[in-house]
Amino acid sequence: MMRITLRVGIVATLAVAAGLTGRVAESAQKASADPASKPAAESDAFFAEGKIPRLVIDIGPKEAESLRREPRKYVKVTLKDGNRSYADAALHLKGAAGSFRPFDDKPSLTLNMDKFADGQTYRGMDKFHLANSMQDGSYLSELICGELFRAAGVPAARVGHAVVTLNGRGRGLYYVKEGYDKYFLRRHFKNKNGNFYDGGFLRDIDQPLELVSGKGDVADRKDLKALLDAAREGNAQKRFQRLEKLLDMDAFISFLVVEVITWDWDGYPMKCNNYRIYHDPDRDKLVFIPSGMDQMFADPNGPAVPGFQGVVARGLMDTPEGKKRYLARMREVLKSVYKPEEMVKRLDELEKRVKPVLTEIDAGAGRDYPNQVERLRQAIRQRAKSLDEQMKKIR
Repeated sequence: MMRITLRVGIVATLAVAAGLTGRVAESAQKASADPASKPAAESDAFFAEGKIPRLVIDIGPKEAESLRREPRKYVKVTLKDGNRSYADAALHLKGAAGSFRPFDDKPSLTLNMDKFADGQTYRGMDKFHLANSMQDGSYLSELICGELFRAAGVPAARVGHAVVTLNGRGRGLYYVKEGYDKYFLRRHFKNKNGNFYDGGFLRDIDQPLELVSGKGDVADRKDLKALLDAAREGNAQKRFQRLEKLLDMDAFISFLVVEVITWDWDGYPMKCNNYRIYHDPDRDKLVFIPSGMDQMFADPNGPAVPGFQGVVARGLMDTPEGKKRYLARMREVLKSVYKPEEMVKRLDELEKRVKPVLTEIDAGAGRDYPNQVERLRQAIRQRAKSLDEQMKKIR
């Protein structure tokens, strides 16, 4: 794979808001000439415009009771957005230890538009998530960090916002995150039929990750088994060579670098959590994808080379060549992609969009909202200073 590196910092991030970087831009250009790619154009428009829709979800009594008993089981619902109504959409509750809320609270939701109605999409997505943002009062962490990952050449879901009413009761502001569906895969890869794995909750690749999708690709999780075996190779030189054969190495190193820059302590490298893996069958390469980025920049002074728990991250960094490439890419991203003042300007723009809507819903939350965004601004700035100082001392 040719390395994807944007050297225009978070100026690129503003384009990234529409998802137009690297292979993404190429696919978007094709979309404009291909009527069959209408969903891609619709989702591009939704995330680029940044409008905050008011979504109404109606759930029958039996379906609501089912969600109370079995929150992860899909039920049929009706979704409404203005004068548009989507019948037979599928919905289940989502979230892990910190963010999960039951049905009668402010639950995070996953909607699958075509599970019960073939071909149905919402804003060009057949799957998307409504996240309650319980662990992020800014509602912007996953959005701004996703833009940074994409600017560095790592696939990441796009994020918007919505106001949600569930069974007649307002549940508040949510952020809308595109699902890892066939459209997401088409956006980032030429072939959407590869094995797509969900890392689940606190699981490394030595455990049976859920195979979410895949058509005619490697059987019996042999792709992950080969990666695990390579990461455990005793000889460091051979380990790097074996990992490089299996991984999209440039993308994986960029993934590690941005995980550390954003101090994603709850992601794959540091905690074996909140990640996906895609096996690109055309290139026979595995690609790690970040997810669940609602607790970023928790430690702006965290080490530039932390101790990694993820077996693949640790296995790579324990090789001389892996560490060398990691440090080189860290310097490159800090110089060319991670531009804190441009990120702060982006946050200013997003605050102006979100604050009036949040204030209308909850006056107290609206008054406090600038403080939530300011915390993120200061952490972004401090992280740049800390890493700059640390990298000067590392040879």
